[in-house]
Amino acid sequence: MPISRKGLAGMCGIAGFIDQQYSQDHAEQLIDAMCKVIRHRGPDDQGTWVDNGVALGMRRLSIIDVAGGQQPIYNEDHSVLVVFNGEIYNYQELKKSLQELGHSFSTNSDTEVIVHAYEEYGDDCPRYLRGMFVFALWDKKRQRLLAARDRFGKKPFNYYWDGERFIFGSEIKSILEANIPRQINHIALDEYLVYSYVPAPHTLFKDVMKLPPAHILIYEKGKITTRRYWDLTFDPTCYDDEATAIERTYELLRDAVQVRLMSEVPLGAFLSGGVDSSIVVGLMSQMISQPVKTFSIGFEEDDFSELPHARRVADYFGTDHHEFFVKPDLISVLPQLAWAYDEPFGDSSMLPTYYVSKLAREHVTVVLTGDGGDEIFGGYDHYEREYKISRIPPAIRQMLAYASLLIPNGMRGKKRFGSMNLDLATRCTRILSRFPENTRPAMYTADHFAYVAKHEPFDQHIKLFREVPHLDILSQMQYVDVHSYLCDDILVKVDKATMLNSLEARSPLLDHRLAEYVASLQPSLRIHDGSLKYLLKRVAKGLLPNDILTRPKQGFGVPIKHWFRNQLTDYAREMLDNPRAHQRGIFNPDFIRGLLAEHANTKLVNHSSAIWSLLCLELWLQVYMDEPPLSKEIYSPVQITSSH
Repeated sequence: MPISRKGLAGMCGIAGFIDQQYSQDHAEQLIDAMCKVIRHRGPDDQGTWVDNGVALGMRRLSIIDVAGGQQPIYNEDHSVLVVFNGEIYNYQELKKSLQELGHSFSTNSDTEVIVHAYEEYGDDCPRYLRGMFVFALWDKKRQRLLAARDRFGKKPFNYYWDGERFIFGSEIKSILEANIPRQINHIALDEYLVYSYVPAPHTLFKDVMKLPPAHILIYEKGKITTRRYWDLTFDPTCYDDEATAIERTYELLRDAVQVRLMSEVPLGAFLSGGVDSSIVVGLMSQMISQPVKTFSIGFEEDDFSELPHARRVADYFGTDHHEFFVKPDLISVLPQLAWAYDEPFGDSSMLPTYYVSKLAREHVTVVLTGDGGDEIFGGYDHYEREYKISRIPPAIRQMLAYASLLIPNGMRGKKRFGSMNLDLATRCTRILSRFPENTRPAMYTADHFAYVAKHEPFDQHIKLFREVPHLDILSQMQYVDVHSYLCDDILVKVDKATMLNSLEARSPLLDHRLAEYVASLQPSLRIHDGSLKYLLKRVAKGLLPNDILTRPKQGFGVPIKHWFRNQLTDYAREMLDNPRAHQRGIFNPDFIRGLLAEHANTKLVNHSSAIWSLLCLELWLQVYMDEPPLSKEIYSPVQITSSH
C-alpha cells in the first residue's frame, strides 16, 4: 500500500488579486469565478478569503482527507494566511523544528508550515521547503504579499500587473476572469515559433507574466519585485569517486521515491520503458506491498511506440499494467488542449501525455514519473552529438558547414551540418528552430514582421549559455536545459495534462537534494566518454534488466510526420489556409501553403514540427482571441478505453 503520512495538502490551483477598487461583493464574486474556472485542478474543495480589495482562493484535489486542511490557512493570530498548491515532503521535520522555536500549530497539514516558516525565516522560507509548490501568502500587518515557486518550476504561477491591479493564478484562465485586455505579446509569439513553447517570464498574453522557477515575488506598497532564491549551477565542486557517487546517488534516489509514496489514495506510475521511469517503478516495487499500477502509451506506427519496452519492464516487476494506443484523431481533443494549456504549446508529446494522464486517472489519483532524468543525469541525444562534434577537427567542421548549403531546406542533416562551424551556444540554439533558417521575413506578413524585426528570438537561449562559460560543454547544455526546456516545456506539459485530468504527478528524479548532489559531481561521472546517463545506469545495474539499460534512447516522439502526409493533411490545410487565418494578418499565406505542400509532396523534407506549432497557435487564437470563442463544449473530457 502507499505510505500514509497524514497532512499532505494535495494538488490544487490557486488564484487571487489585489485591487482596492472592488467592492466586497464584487471581489467575492470574482475570486469565486477565478477558482471555478480551474475546478479541474481541484475538484474536491474550494476555499476563499476576501478583505478590503485583497482576495486569495484555491481549489483542492484531496490526496489525504484531513480535517482542518482546508485553505486558506492562518498563523496563530490570523495575521498571516496562505493558499498553496503542492506537496511539502519535509513538513513534519520542519513543523517539529518550528514548534521547538515556539510556534503553535492548529492543523496537521503541510500547508501550515509555510505561514510559520514565513514568521521565522521571512522571505527565505521557500529555501526550507522540500517538494513541489507554489504559494501566495498575505501579511495583513504589513499589507504585503509573498508568492514563491518551487525550485524546478513543477507548479505554475502567472500574474498580471498594470501598475494598479495585481492578479495571479495557477492558470492564466483565472486571470482572464478579471476581464484584463486580451492582446498578443508579439515578442513571445516570435519566441514560441522557435522553441515551440513560450519561455518564461513572458506569456503570449501581453502584460501577463510567468514567475520563473526558484523565484519569489513580493507585492508591497504598490510595487512588484522578484528574485531568485536557489539555483542548480552544475559547478563540479564534489570529488567523490565513482563507487562513492553510485552509493550516494542510490541512497538519495531511494529516499526521493520513498517520500513521494505518501498517499492515502490510489497511486501508480507512468512507464515508458526507458531508464528513468523504469528505475522509479523498480524502486516503487520494492517499497509497496501490492503490484505497482503502471500506465503506458503507444502508437500504431511501430517506430514511435515504446510499448514493447514498457511491457518488458512491467513483466519484470510484476506491475498491474495498463496501455492505450494514440490515433491521429486530433480534431476532437486539440481544442480542449488549447484551452487547457492557456498558451500555444507546440510540443506534440502533449498528446500522449494527455492520454496517459487520462488513462491513469481512471485507476489512481497520484502518479510518479521519470521526468528530469535526461536533464539531471545527461540523457539527451544532443549531448552525445556535441561531444562528438567537439572532437572533429575545425577544418572538417568548416567543410561540413559549406556542404550544408547544397542540402534542401527541411531535409535531415541541413541544420546539423550547417551549424558545425558555429559556437556551442549558437549551434545548440539554432538546432531548436522548427522552421527553415532565415525564413522569418517570408513567414510573417510585412505588417506583423515590423513588430519583431529587431527582435532576435534566439537570444534568450544564448544568454543562458553565456551565464556558464566556465563549465565544460556537456554541463553547459545541462544547465541550459534545466533552465529552459525542462521548466518551460516538460514540466508545463506534465502539469497541464495531469491537472486537466485531476491527477497529481510527482517527479523523484527532480528531488532537489538528489539534483544538487548529482550536479556537483565531476561531469565525467554523468556522461562518461560520450556514454549518456553513465551514473544513473550504473546505479540501476542489478535493478533493471540489461536490455533496458543498453537500448538506444527513443524519446516520447509522436508520428506527426506521417499524420500530416495522410490522415491530417486536409485538416492542417483547412485550419491554416482559410480566410479567418489570413485575416489575422500574422502569416504570409503563400509561405503557409508552400510549407504544407512541400511536406506533403517531398518525402525527404519534414516540416511536421513547424506545421504542428502553427496548428496549435491557430487553435489558441480561436479559443482565446476570437470573438466569439470556440464553444465551451469542446472542453469536456474525451473518453478513452485502455487495454490491460
